[in-house]
Amino acid sequence: MKIDKFIEKALLKMFKAVGAEKEFSLDYCKQNSWFTNYTWKADQIQEYKTWFLKNAMKDLRLTKKDAEREWSYFFLQWGWKQD
Repeated sequence: MKIDKFIEKALLKMFKAVGAEKEFSLDYCKQNSWFTNYTWKADQIQEYKTWFLKNAMKDLRLTKKDAEREWSYFFLQWGWKQD
């Protein structure tokens, strides 16, 4: 499924954004409170969001508005704690 592949790609990029790519696995993301193990700053979030929107529009063929909505859901469900 296209969305599942995109979520995995987006999570890997998110882990890389905080230097945690060695930790990445979908099983890691199933642990309790896994998203509290790392934090990111506002500038990292903004850079990642730019990447996310661009890739969501390309990979999932979304409009900018739909990509923004997906970003909101993704960030709420998967995002690191903000530093």
